[in-house]
Amino acid sequence: MDNLKESVVEKIVQNCFTLYDSLPKNGKPIDKEWTVLSCFIEYNTATEKIEVVSLGTGSKCVGASKMTPNGSILNDSHAEIFARRGFLLYLYENIDKALKDKQSIFNKENSQLKLKDNIQYIFYSSQLPCGDASIISQNGDGEHYGDVLTNQKRGTLDDVSEIEFKRQKVEDYINKTGAKCLPQCEQDLKEPGANIQLVLGQVRTKPGRGDRTLSVSCSDKIAKWIQLGVQGSLLSMLCEPIYIKHFIFGGGVPFSRQSLQRALLSRSESPLSLDVVPGFYQSSSVFTNISSDVNVKPAPGSIVWTKSFSQRPEVAVQGRKLGVTVKKATSPACSLCISKYNLYKKFLHILNTNEDLKQRICNQDKIETIPYNKMKRKSIIYYEKWLDIKEKFFKTWTVKPDMWDFCININ
Repeated sequence: MDNLKESVVEKIVQNCFTLYDSLPKNGKPIDKEWTVLSCFIEYNTATEKIEVVSLGTGSKCVGASKMTPNGSILNDSHAEIFARRGFLLYLYENIDKALKDKQSIFNKENSQLKLKDNIQYIFYSSQLPCGDASIISQNGDGEHYGDVLTNQKRGTLDDVSEIEFKRQKVEDYINKTGAKCLPQCEQDLKEPGANIQLVLGQVRTKPGRGDRTLSVSCSDKIAKWIQLGVQGSLLSMLCEPIYIKHFIFGGGVPFSRQSLQRALLSRSESPLSLDVVPGFYQSSSVFTNISSDVNVKPAPGSIVWTKSFSQRPEVAVQGRKLGVTVKKATSPACSLCISKYNLYKKFLHILNTNEDLKQRICNQDKIETIPYNKMKRKSIIYYEKWLDIKEKFFKTWTVKPDMWDFCININ
């Protein structure tokens, strides 16, 4: 599926809506509330079957002080992130099946698993991701890394020297973001009144109530997925990178293919080569619960659903499972199925049932003695590539405390 026909785009989006409508009401917006819907869609090129394999909703984030060292609370509950973490759960279950010679999306090739050639993945979201991709100028001209976008009218562009090329002004934006530039980076400039100048191409953190979050914007995270694959560091030790082939965004909301390409593909003056260059599409179908003049408050809850997880959705509020008491809020036993704790538990289960993998990754170390943060750093190829991309493409990133040193005894 090199390019998506309009009819296919609409069919995919309707599949997402049908699944969302079939889920229970828990976690969904109520009167005057809105949310974001995101999904991973699996496309089988051999059978032309289209199937939603993970779904996420939400728009909330918790502050840095709410993070827990045992990986029980999720600090980022945006729909895009919940859908991706649900997709990781789906990948773990398919890896487990492949290693047991059961029907799976993976083929075994030596010691590494490879996605079958006939399987592709498509990502849908009801609106543009927060951060750089959401900044859209009135005319779209001159939007490049480092440009400053302002909503204050200017008669003509100022003359700029060659050195100041990346600081040219762009008249009027039609959509902006609430995500904030990192403290060590050039900042958006608040002008008198309601005017503000937005710096393009910046890594940004998501807004949150209370203390500042350490979660980078969805634009930044998606750009990272495009460069490295959606599988992350742990799964990179089990399978080859998995890339998103197409991105579809919802109707009835601001959309700019140029802004998407700038934010997700071209942040540096010398773009890095990509294994898969994704396509960007906008559906004409409008998600029922988008932000609007009627739906003015963000819903407090987030939903995650994964095809492989017994078909049961889970609802989160403030990064933890809905219904969990405050006393048990930080207990791993009460955490979401997509928490760091539970995804790491899935990883360790696979190692524990496959001696060859365990020896290759852990050598003589006992898996129950390897902390989560140290295990991630064993993915050397992934981390070396990430360090290179972080320096050349993003220039900077958030620095989180190295606090997730929890171990899990799975016996």
